[in-house]
Amino acid sequence: MKSLVTLLAFCCSTALWAAEPVAPTGRIPLTGPNCNFLVKLTSYINAGTNKPGDVVTGVVIVPAILRGGRVEGTIERADHGILRFSFQRLKFKEYSYDIGSAVTGVVSSKGMAGQDDLGQRVRMDGGGIVAYGTTTAIDEGAEIRFVAWEKENP
Repeated sequence: MKSLVTLLAFCCSTALWAAEPVAPTGRIPLTGPNCNFLVKLTSYINAGTNKPGDVVTGVVIVPAILRGGRVEGTIERADHGILRFSFQRLKFKEYSYDIGSAVTGVVSSKGMAGQDDLGQRVRMDGGGIVAYGTTTAIDEGAEIRFVAWEKENP
């Protein structure tokens, strides 16, 4: 457990932002709710067609040391202009971690920050995306920012 915490601390440290990422030597560290991630969605989510429990997936872009890792999560709420989802699993190389997360930002698949893929402005509220319209959708290829932390297994 200590090696995981140590490696997580390393990933979230300033070394992650260096030009040359350093390969991890052990388990992947996540420390507290301040480890920032940027992922590219590999699934499509829509407030009108998805339902709670549907799977959401993405590929890690940042932190650089975890680039190419996969995140998996679920939709918690999908109705009207609200999409609330979180990621619960991080997979990197041969490792797999239970994580907690909270979405903090979105860039549409068209490259528009703070907008969904219907072209509507969105705001972040309670770990979810709230559109200023009657529905919302995020296409595959959109970028999602979130903070993550390792969940303790009892």
